[in-house]
Amino acid sequence: MDDEQAEQVAGEHAAGEAAGVDRSAEESDVVTPGDALRSLPAEAHERGTRFVSAQAMQARLFSVYDAAAAAEDALSLVQKQLTLTLNRSYYDAEEIEAMAVQLDTLLALDSIDLAESVSEE
Repeated sequence: MDDEQAEQVAGEHAAGEAAGVDRSAEESDVVTPGDALRSLPAEAHERGTRFVSAQAMQARLFSVYDAAAAAEDALSLVQKQLTLTLNRSYYDAEEIEAMAVQLDTLLALDSIDLAESVSEE
């Protein structure tokens, strides 16, 4: 099995895990959809590569799809990135981190907006 196939299998396995992140007891804070993306480079590194296959990225994006649906902009980001995976082979850690930060920010902003609208009523 070559690296790309190994990453694809790992990505498909990870898609079944909603968070996809192992955390110690002292780091048991809220796990965000961005954390699921952030774990991909570490998993790739464990397999001896610094690149994440587009298939693994696609599987992980599908795993955060429901959480992203909570905010229109976050869902749009995930849908756009899923489309982009069709024309890509690999992602690097910096791209994934930027995407994770953007996803978490969009979801946080939506929850702040929701909280403000509820408190105004």
